[in-house]
Amino acid sequence: MSLDSTCHWKRNLVLLLISQILVLAGFTAAMPFIPLFLRDHMKIASEVDRGLYMSMFTFFGTFGYALFCPIWGSLSDKYGVKIMLLRGTFVTAFLFPLMGYCSQPWMLITLRFLTAACAGTTAASHILIAKNTPEDKQGFAQGVLSTSVFCGSMLGNVLGGFIVHYFGYLFTFWTCGITYLIAGLFVLFVKENFQRPLPVSETAYVKKIRSYRKSPLPAFTIGVWLMLMLFGLWGCISYMSVPYIAMMVEVITGPEKAAYWTGIICAFASGGALVSGVVLGYLADKLPPKILMIPVLSIAGILLILQGFSPNLWVYGITRTLMTVFTGGLSPILFKILSGATPMRKRGAVFGWSSTFSNGGVMLSTVFAGWIIFVWNTRGIHIVSGAAMILLIPVVLWILHRIMNQPFFLAHSADLFKKKK
Repeated sequence: MSLDSTCHWKRNLVLLLISQILVLAGFTAAMPFIPLFLRDHMKIASEVDRGLYMSMFTFFGTFGYALFCPIWGSLSDKYGVKIMLLRGTFVTAFLFPLMGYCSQPWMLITLRFLTAACAGTTAASHILIAKNTPEDKQGFAQGVLSTSVFCGSMLGNVLGGFIVHYFGYLFTFWTCGITYLIAGLFVLFVKENFQRPLPVSETAYVKKIRSYRKSPLPAFTIGVWLMLMLFGLWGCISYMSVPYIAMMVEVITGPEKAAYWTGIICAFASGGALVSGVVLGYLADKLPPKILMIPVLSIAGILLILQGFSPNLWVYGITRTLMTVFTGGLSPILFKILSGATPMRKRGAVFGWSSTFSNGGVMLSTVFAGWIIFVWNTRGIHIVSGAAMILLIPVVLWILHRIMNQPFFLAHSADLFKKKK
């Protein structure tokens, strides 16, 4: 990585941090309250029916995101990441307010698909940071950027709960669009120093191998594919309970102030994740990944199970917040490992595919969650996802062992991890 490509990394990190805080603030000002929007605006009172509609809403949203993220990632390698960020922020700024005018669930689900397909700003921000940050600062930079998700979520949840409670859902969706618009203005000042990559010369042996290769999938290394699989598993397990927080609050305390308390609990949980993103992002540059991931997954899984048995909002809010303190910083660890396993010229495409796999896991989680609500209830989602998080530990250990013994990783990135042992 050249000095010219990294000289603006601190400036870019600050600008993208602010931009993504605004994006996530707008997004989370509206999304956690969709079950209540279905109940109050569309008059769908049944918990089972709303659970199924929420599963469809989440499924098609993540499907659109997963379908288009590799496309935007590949285009960012050809034309630059900044233009992709501008596209994502400005187009979705126009689409999100339209949700407030939907009168039928299918209209809301269609718009969610379109907004997700046009967005991809979080993935694009991680791609730009991966390309324009020195290798020995990748964990720190990705950790700081990941805090935008939780800081923005904390702000958005408080803002959304207040706006929904006092001004209604339509004003909330307009707030979402306005914050996306302002976020795009910050992206205008990002310095990318983009240069179109030169074609890589191939030996006769490599050309012969490519001629036999019939798979339509990208030519990534085994280490990259294993990391993509881990992103998918983590997306499935970590997101399973997220769309149903408002429904869980309603189960515990009743419908009257469900939006108000949902915003407060989500805000505290996002605050815990904010702390986690900074701390674990810093530790990702100092300690081997498995030393961090084993206790994180174990404790978070136990806390998720306890949420399913919460007798009141105090227990639910505290366990939810503590859980995000442990899980909120896993993303920078995963992104650091993925960066180490990926050649620089392919990081845009690989990070795009990581979003696809992650959102593919979220899509799968909606299928499981909808089925769990149908045969059990909202509490069951928390219990099942907590158990799955604990069962993920041996899979994580196996994947990390395989990745860190791959030839590319050993040749290009092993020293960045060995010196912290």
